[in-house]
Amino acid sequence: MKLFHVIKEKNRLVVHEELQFNGKEYFTCEYNKIKKRMAQIGVSIDNASRVIVKQFENEVAQLTLDHESGIWYHNQKQWIEDSFKQTTDSIFGINAGGNFEVVAYDQFSDEFAKASVNITPGTMSIEEYQQMQQEVRRLFELFSYDLTKIDYQEENILKRIQLPFYPQQQFKNLFDQFLDCFYEITKMPEQELIQREKKVSLYQVKKWTPSVIIENEIKQNGKVTTTINEKTTEIKEHRMIRFMVEEFQQRIHMELAAEQKYLMSLQDELDQLEDVEKREMSPLAINFRNLIEIIKADSAKLAKRIDNWGKMSREIDGLLEHPILQCEPQLIEETHLFRMHPFYSEVFLLFIEYENLSPVLTESFRLFIQSILKSPTLYEIWVLLKIIEQFSQWGVNPYEFIQDVQEKYLEQKSISGYKKQFKLENRPFDIGLYYDYTFGENGYRPDFVIGIFDSSNRKWYMHTLDAKYKCYSKMKKGEPKILNDLEHSGTRYLNELFINDKRVLLKSGTLVHTDVSSLNWNVKHQSVNSNRVQHQIAHFYFTPNNNTNLEIFLKRMLHECSNFEFCCPKCGKKLDGTKEEKEPFGNKLRWKTTYICEECNEVWVANFCSSCSFNDRGLRNIIIQGRSYRYPRPLFKYPTNNFNLQVEDNWDVHCPTCNKTANHRINFITQDNIFKGTIILGKIP
Repeated sequence: MKLFHVIKEKNRLVVHEELQFNGKEYFTCEYNKIKKRMAQIGVSIDNASRVIVKQFENEVAQLTLDHESGIWYHNQKQWIEDSFKQTTDSIFGINAGGNFEVVAYDQFSDEFAKASVNITPGTMSIEEYQQMQQEVRRLFELFSYDLTKIDYQEENILKRIQLPFYPQQQFKNLFDQFLDCFYEITKMPEQELIQREKKVSLYQVKKWTPSVIIENEIKQNGKVTTTINEKTTEIKEHRMIRFMVEEFQQRIHMELAAEQKYLMSLQDELDQLEDVEKREMSPLAINFRNLIEIIKADSAKLAKRIDNWGKMSREIDGLLEHPILQCEPQLIEETHLFRMHPFYSEVFLLFIEYENLSPVLTESFRLFIQSILKSPTLYEIWVLLKIIEQFSQWGVNPYEFIQDVQEKYLEQKSISGYKKQFKLENRPFDIGLYYDYTFGENGYRPDFVIGIFDSSNRKWYMHTLDAKYKCYSKMKKGEPKILNDLEHSGTRYLNELFINDKRVLLKSGTLVHTDVSSLNWNVKHQSVNSNRVQHQIAHFYFTPNNNTNLEIFLKRMLHECSNFEFCCPKCGKKLDGTKEEKEPFGNKLRWKTTYICEECNEVWVANFCSSCSFNDRGLRNIIIQGRSYRYPRPLFKYPTNNFNLQVEDNWDVHCPTCNKTANHRINFITQDNIFKGTIILGKIP
């Protein structure tokens, strides 16, 4: 069985190149175009009377044979869900993602061939999709440690990234010992006798059987086919060692990729900080320099770890080429050889010791993780885990999340409908998190709802986040499509969700997607934000190769949308800040507050827009000693990763209301772009 890209041209099916194949499974992506035409998947298989597509053992599509080309393809817009045919827009190979099995049956309805295919999002490369799979596996494992009960060595902790890294030195010690034992085994590997058919000369025949005699009489060419005994190193223990080596390889590649991503993120932050530090003339420059030194130290530590992983990666990749490992892997089990032989027993025990470095997961939960890696909801789960990773720095224990998720999965074989309130210590807020949860009042089910609970007024500030596998900027009619999604997953929720619960204020609706050409933290378009409320509607991209925007989203959610400007966006702790008050102007108050977190060296400023203050735009009310005052909304700026539009030539940001800067009344020529947000075209002379 082979899988190809095919295109329907009028009444004709045109076959193009074979899908990418790694020896085990095929790979392709959604919305794949060849010569500006949408390509789908075609199946070439001889002698098949029926070909179907399965996902999670359930039939989801029946393929049709094109007699002219001999290719099976998905002809009709029918998809099978819950055992019923439904007319949908899902077409196998075009817009249905995840892992699928293509199964062929003969004329007797017996299965005789099958192939596995991974269909990744059209906005993400196959390599990036595999990175996402690796990270989901890694984060599920990492969160399965109870971090409150583990004393991690200093080498496995970075100051800027509070989650611990894998215990590399312990792993390296085991890995080096494993290599030593393996090479001892290769000097005199165990063998076994096998019987196989072979064509030999007549003088080599040991036993003349009737079939050998008949073949010799018929062919009379001096050679016959006979059964011979042969020594082979392809024994089950070597197949199990192959499995061990592949597990080591997966671990090394997974940790290497993850730490390279962290280093890239630190380097990007460092570049931004160094640029700001050069321009900043205030005493804050000292704080920036302190943070720069911390990031440089973390980066050096990471670079050393990455170098170690790289060396081990080259060693393990070379090991798999060894002759005794040219066999299929087999799950390990204890055998006589693993018990009694000095070197075979040592590699077995070393692998068991390696497994003990990882947390123990139930078999059912392991199967759940494996199913997620092949699921069309992989992106949503990855986003969920990255949210928990960020929350861990605010005081959430990821182990608590994993325990809840495991329990929910064991009960209902799914984690949809997950909800949790995380009570945080030494923070002025708690966190609520809903995943794929149906709200009873109107049946709405956002992918994520994140809540910030203010213990001082007993209110929840809620924020919806919907995940989309779409590349809006490259789609035909991309603008109306993203506006439709923003209305459906933003405006609609804001207008209709939680409207009868006075304890809940729904403050923002946001899309997260994989289109790296589209980012708008403050959508002002009339059709989705008729009142032009600042920072209420947004969309941002988030992929394994571009993973800083989630941190910006949560910072914006905490400061801009939930009124916790005094909490550190890195650790979540409350700070006093240094308040610089301006002279009152009538009943108007104005001030600027600078916050410096001594614990994690984070710096941010809550300023105000002079122009909006003077012109009474967006002012808020406050009562001080019985007197009513008005004051401008905060204008937040950060040394790195701002959600407000940053000024190009200095450390400042544009006001989202009037586009002027905090202390200047210069008018700018601007353009609002649904994909890019507000674009500054120049200054008005």
